[in-house]
Amino acid sequence: MSEEITSTLSTKVQEIAKAPKYRGAIFQIEADEKGLALVDVKEASLKVYLMIDPDCDKILETRFFTYGGPIFTALADTFCKKIQMKTIDEACAITATSIEEELRDIPEVRSIPENAPEIGQMQTLIQKIADIYPEKKGVAIIVREKMERIKYRTQTAEGRAEADAEWNSLTKVQKIEKIEEWLHKSVRGTLQGDGGDVQIIDLTDDNRLQIRYQGACAGCGSAMGGTLFYIEDELKNNVYYNLVVEPEDPLANMPVNPDLPGMDDNNPPASMY
Repeated sequence: MSEEITSTLSTKVQEIAKAPKYRGAIFQIEADEKGLALVDVKEASLKVYLMIDPDCDKILETRFFTYGGPIFTALADTFCKKIQMKTIDEACAITATSIEEELRDIPEVRSIPENAPEIGQMQTLIQKIADIYPEKKGVAIIVREKMERIKYRTQTAEGRAEADAEWNSLTKVQKIEKIEEWLHKSVRGTLQGDGGDVQIIDLTDDNRLQIRYQGACAGCGSAMGGTLFYIEDELKNNVYYNLVVEPEDPLANMPVNPDLPGMDDNNPPASMY
């Protein structure tokens, strides 16, 4: 911080700005796995993340990130600390002005210059939290219900028995149609966005799905790793828990060049040396 800036800030602001406790981020996947709502709002160069229990509207975890310098850092860090285990209504009742007052070294001396834009921007951010939470809460409840259904159908004996009965009642054609429907709904768009695609070759042994990668996926290094895991995980969770996805060997259909020597152990190619 420059001397010109620090001379207008309280000692509390400067100390928090040097070592904030709540800097960081919270990702949507973390909230989904825990059945919680994630509110992430941005104003100017400040972004705040709140992880909230949708059953009681209580804030369980907070983080923030900013490039905005010491004022935003001190305001956001103090706000994140104050709203831990508070309800959304209680958190949004806090004002940027009250945070500024809390950061003063002396009650009569401002901690932050009166004309600092960060005060108004912080207040706008707090209002955004209040505005967006109802929507985020609704989404979290839907995701939680979906995750609970997946867990029941894939991890409990009763759920697996129901899934087995439903799967066994389908013909092979119906099973492939169900798989194709989910690939089209949840998987294919992601692959096509990267220039790839996937084609069903066959379903064998009732649960072994043979696929062929197309486009960019055919030569992608993650086709046998991350992409395969993603496809199989989506199908296990949403179609049938016992599905196994087997990509086609990319060399299986490569035409044989008769001009090249064979690799038969009993008839090895002539030495090149």
